[in-house]
Amino acid sequence: MAVRQPARLILDAGTRAAAVPLRGLARLRSRPARYAIGPDADAQRKYGAVMDTLAGRRFRRVLEVGCGEGELSARLAGHAGSLLGVDLDATAVGRAARRVPSGTFVRRALPHGMPGGTFDLIVCADVLHHWDPVSLRVGVAALLDRLEPGGALLAYHSRQASRPGAADRAHRTLRATAALRGLGIERREIGAPGPDGAHLDLIVSPLPATGGGVAGVPAPRRPVAVTPAGSPRT
Repeated sequence: MAVRQPARLILDAGTRAAAVPLRGLARLRSRPARYAIGPDADAQRKYGAVMDTLAGRRFRRVLEVGCGEGELSARLAGHAGSLLGVDLDATAVGRAARRVPSGTFVRRALPHGMPGGTFDLIVCADVLHHWDPVSLRVGVAALLDRLEPGGALLAYHSRQASRPGAADRAHRTLRATAALRGLGIERREIGAPGPDGAHLDLIVSPLPATGGGVAGVPAPRRPVAVTPAGSPRT
Protein backbone atom coordinates (compact mmCIF):
# COMPACT_ATOMS: atom_id res chain seq x y z
CA MET A 1 0.00 0.00 0.00
CA ALA A 2 1.45 3.37 -1.02
CA VAL A 3 2.23 5.80 1.77
CA ARG A 4 0.76 9.26 1.25
CA GLN A 5 3.38 11.96 1.39
CA PRO A 6 2.77 14.60 4.06
CA ALA A 7 1.90 18.15 3.03
CA ARG A 8 4.81 20.53 2.87
CA LEU A 9 4.31 23.84 4.65
CA ILE A 10 7.00 26.49 4.23
CA LEU A 11 7.00 29.75 6.16
CA ASP A 12 9.03 32.57 4.71
CA ALA A 13 10.80 34.43 7.54
CA GLY A 14 11.13 37.52 5.37
CA THR A 15 7.44 37.84 4.62
CA ARG A 16 6.79 40.73 6.98
CA ALA A 17 9.56 42.88 5.55
CA ALA A 18 8.61 42.02 1.97
CA ALA A 19 4.98 42.90 2.61
CA VAL A 20 5.56 46.53 3.65
CA PRO A 21 4.54 48.04 0.27
CA LEU A 22 1.39 45.89 0.22
CA ARG A 23 -0.34 47.59 3.14
CA GLY A 24 -3.78 47.21 1.60
CA LEU A 25 -3.38 43.46 1.24
CA ALA A 26 -1.75 43.08 4.65
CA ARG A 27 -4.76 44.72 6.34
CA LEU A 28 -6.96 41.92 5.03
CA ARG A 29 -5.19 39.50 7.38
CA SER A 30 -6.97 41.05 10.36
CA ARG A 31 -10.45 40.28 9.02
CA PRO A 32 -12.16 37.24 10.56
CA ALA A 33 -13.11 34.25 8.41
CA ARG A 34 -11.43 35.75 5.38
CA TYR A 35 -11.64 32.52 3.40
CA ALA A 36 -14.92 31.17 4.76
CA ILE A 37 -16.52 30.34 1.41
CA GLY A 38 -19.14 27.69 2.05
CA PRO A 39 -21.97 27.63 -0.52
CA ASP A 40 -21.20 31.15 -1.83
CA ALA A 41 -22.60 31.35 -5.37
CA ASP A 42 -19.93 33.76 -6.61
CA ALA A 43 -17.16 31.40 -5.46
CA GLN A 44 -18.83 28.43 -7.11
CA ARG A 45 -19.14 30.40 -10.34
CA LYS A 46 -15.42 31.14 -10.13
CA TYR A 47 -14.49 27.49 -9.64
CA GLY A 48 -16.74 26.44 -12.50
CA ALA A 49 -15.31 29.01 -14.92
CA VAL A 50 -11.69 28.23 -14.06
CA MET A 51 -12.06 24.47 -14.19
CA ASP A 52 -14.14 24.57 -17.38
CA THR A 53 -11.30 26.49 -19.02
CA LEU A 54 -8.80 23.85 -17.92
CA ALA A 55 -11.02 20.83 -18.59
CA GLY A 56 -9.20 17.78 -19.95
CA ARG A 57 -5.75 19.35 -19.60
CA ARG A 58 -2.78 18.47 -17.42
CA PHE A 59 0.16 20.69 -16.45
CA ARG A 60 3.69 19.94 -15.37
CA ARG A 61 4.13 22.77 -12.82
CA VAL A 62 1.30 24.99 -11.57
CA LEU A 63 1.51 28.18 -9.48
CA GLU A 64 -1.62 29.42 -7.69
CA VAL A 65 -1.30 33.01 -6.48
CA GLY A 66 -3.47 33.76 -3.45
CA CYS A 67 -4.34 30.13 -2.71
CA GLY A 68 -6.28 30.93 0.48
CA GLU A 69 -7.42 27.79 2.29
CA GLY A 70 -7.04 25.63 -0.80
CA GLU A 71 -10.62 25.48 -2.14
CA LEU A 72 -9.45 26.04 -5.72
CA SER A 73 -6.14 24.27 -5.04
CA ALA A 74 -8.00 21.01 -4.40
CA ARG A 75 -9.51 21.28 -7.86
CA LEU A 76 -6.26 22.31 -9.56
CA ALA A 77 -4.33 19.42 -7.99
CA GLY A 78 -6.01 16.95 -10.32
CA HIS A 79 -4.53 18.80 -13.30
CA ALA A 80 -1.03 19.34 -11.94
CA GLY A 81 2.10 17.25 -11.76
CA SER A 82 3.34 19.75 -9.19
CA LEU A 83 1.25 22.44 -7.46
CA LEU A 84 2.68 25.42 -5.58
CA GLY A 85 0.24 27.67 -3.72
CA VAL A 86 1.29 30.99 -2.19
CA ASP A 87 -0.61 33.30 0.13
CA LEU A 88 0.16 36.04 2.65
CA ASP A 89 -2.09 34.54 5.34
CA ALA A 90 -0.24 31.93 7.43
CA THR A 91 -3.44 30.39 8.82
CA ALA A 92 -4.89 29.97 5.34
CA VAL A 93 -1.65 28.43 4.08
CA GLY A 94 -1.71 25.87 6.89
CA ARG A 95 -5.29 24.90 6.11
CA ALA A 96 -4.52 24.61 2.40
CA ALA A 97 -1.63 22.25 3.19
CA ARG A 98 -3.96 20.03 5.20
CA ARG A 99 -6.67 20.17 2.54
CA VAL A 100 -4.33 19.32 -0.38
CA PRO A 101 -1.54 17.01 0.86
CA SER A 102 -0.09 16.63 -2.63
CA GLY A 103 0.64 20.35 -2.95
CA THR A 104 3.31 22.66 -1.58
CA PHE A 105 2.01 25.80 0.15
CA VAL A 106 4.15 28.79 1.02
CA ARG A 107 3.48 31.89 3.08
CA ARG A 108 4.98 34.86 1.29
CA ALA A 109 4.12 38.27 -0.13
CA LEU A 110 4.05 38.80 -3.86
CA PRO A 111 5.37 40.37 -6.00
CA HIS A 112 8.43 40.75 -3.76
CA GLY A 113 8.49 37.09 -2.75
CA MET A 114 7.94 35.70 -6.26
CA PRO A 115 8.80 31.97 -6.46
CA GLY A 116 11.73 30.95 -8.60
CA GLY A 117 11.60 28.80 -11.69
CA THR A 118 9.01 28.70 -14.45
CA PHE A 119 5.48 27.32 -14.73
CA ASP A 120 3.31 26.09 -17.56
CA LEU A 121 0.20 27.32 -15.70
CA ILE A 122 -0.21 30.27 -13.35
CA VAL A 123 -3.63 30.90 -11.78
CA CYS A 124 -4.63 34.22 -10.22
CA ALA A 125 -8.22 34.08 -8.96
CA ASP A 126 -9.64 37.05 -7.05
CA VAL A 127 -6.21 38.21 -5.88
CA LEU A 128 -4.65 40.78 -8.25
CA HIS A 129 -7.32 43.36 -7.47
CA HIS A 130 -5.87 43.59 -3.92
CA TRP A 131 -2.54 44.91 -5.22
CA ASP A 132 -1.83 48.64 -5.35
CA PRO A 133 -1.11 50.05 -8.86
CA VAL A 134 2.69 49.84 -8.56
CA SER A 135 2.64 46.31 -7.14
CA LEU A 136 0.16 45.31 -9.85
CA ARG A 137 2.41 46.49 -12.68
CA VAL A 138 5.52 44.92 -11.13
CA GLY A 139 3.72 41.73 -10.16
CA VAL A 140 2.05 41.12 -13.52
CA ALA A 141 5.38 41.57 -15.30
CA ALA A 142 7.08 39.16 -12.87
CA LEU A 143 4.35 36.55 -13.30
CA LEU A 144 4.56 36.71 -17.09
CA ASP A 145 8.34 36.32 -16.76
CA ARG A 146 7.67 32.98 -15.01
CA LEU A 147 5.67 31.50 -17.89
CA GLU A 148 7.29 28.70 -19.84
CA PRO A 149 7.06 28.90 -23.66
CA GLY A 150 3.59 27.69 -24.50
CA GLY A 151 2.45 28.18 -20.90
CA ALA A 152 -0.63 30.08 -19.78
CA LEU A 153 -1.65 32.54 -17.09
CA LEU A 154 -5.32 32.32 -16.15
CA ALA A 155 -6.75 35.32 -14.28
CA TYR A 156 -10.27 35.48 -12.87
CA HIS A 157 -11.66 38.42 -10.91
CA SER A 158 -15.22 39.04 -9.82
CA ARG A 159 -16.40 42.62 -9.58
CA GLN A 160 -18.49 41.58 -6.58
CA ALA A 161 -15.38 40.49 -4.69
CA SER A 162 -13.42 43.70 -5.18
CA ARG A 163 -13.57 47.43 -4.66
CA PRO A 164 -15.38 49.29 -7.47
CA GLY A 165 -13.13 49.34 -10.53
CA ALA A 166 -10.39 47.17 -9.00
CA ALA A 167 -11.13 44.02 -11.04
CA ASP A 168 -11.36 46.06 -14.24
CA ARG A 169 -8.04 47.77 -13.49
CA ALA A 170 -6.31 44.47 -12.78
CA HIS A 171 -7.38 43.01 -16.11
CA ARG A 172 -6.59 46.16 -18.07
CA THR A 173 -3.07 46.05 -16.64
CA LEU A 174 -2.71 42.35 -17.40
CA ARG A 175 -3.92 42.70 -21.00
CA ALA A 176 -1.80 45.76 -21.70
CA THR A 177 1.36 44.11 -20.35
CA ALA A 178 0.67 40.92 -22.31
CA ALA A 179 0.01 42.86 -25.50
CA LEU A 180 3.33 44.71 -25.21
CA ARG A 181 5.06 41.33 -25.04
CA GLY A 182 3.20 39.91 -28.01
CA LEU A 183 1.45 37.24 -25.93
CA GLY A 184 -1.85 35.67 -26.88
CA ILE A 185 -4.88 37.15 -25.07
CA GLU A 186 -8.19 35.30 -24.78
CA ARG A 187 -10.99 37.09 -22.95
CA ARG A 188 -14.28 36.00 -21.44
CA GLU A 189 -16.93 37.95 -19.60
CA ILE A 190 -18.48 35.71 -16.93
CA GLY A 191 -22.08 36.47 -16.12
CA ALA A 192 -23.88 39.64 -17.07
CA PRO A 193 -21.78 42.72 -17.88
CA GLY A 194 -21.68 45.19 -15.03
CA PRO A 195 -21.11 44.98 -11.26
CA ASP A 196 -22.36 41.39 -10.99
CA GLY A 197 -20.03 40.03 -13.67
CA ALA A 198 -16.45 38.82 -13.70
CA HIS A 199 -13.41 38.86 -15.98
CA LEU A 200 -11.59 35.72 -17.12
CA ASP A 201 -8.43 36.26 -19.18
CA LEU A 202 -6.13 33.58 -20.53
CA ILE A 203 -2.65 34.82 -21.44
CA VAL A 204 -0.64 32.37 -23.54
CA SER A 205 3.12 32.56 -24.07
CA PRO A 206 4.05 31.64 -27.67
CA LEU A 207 6.17 28.62 -28.45
CA PRO A 208 9.56 29.09 -30.10
CA ALA A 209 9.38 28.78 -33.89
CA THR A 210 11.30 25.49 -33.80
CA GLY A 211 9.96 24.19 -30.47
CA GLY A 212 7.49 21.44 -29.78
CA GLY A 213 4.20 21.92 -28.03
CA VAL A 214 3.90 22.11 -24.28
CA ALA A 215 1.33 19.63 -23.06
CA GLY A 216 -1.57 21.20 -21.24
CA VAL A 217 -2.01 24.64 -22.82
CA PRO A 218 -5.69 25.31 -22.18
CA ALA A 219 -8.29 25.24 -24.95
CA PRO A 220 -11.54 26.47 -23.34
CA ARG A 221 -14.63 24.42 -24.11
CA ARG A 222 -16.84 27.49 -24.18
CA PRO A 223 -16.47 30.11 -26.96
CA VAL A 224 -13.84 32.72 -26.16
CA ALA A 225 -13.83 36.21 -27.63
CA VAL A 226 -10.29 36.92 -28.78
CA THR A 227 -9.34 40.56 -28.50
CA PRO A 228 -6.44 41.72 -30.73
CA ALA A 229 -3.72 43.81 -29.17
CA GLY A 230 -4.62 47.48 -29.28
CA SER A 231 -8.39 46.99 -29.00
CA PRO A 232 -10.28 49.44 -26.73
CA ARG A 233 -9.99 48.61 -23.06
CA THR A 234 -13.02 47.66 -21.06
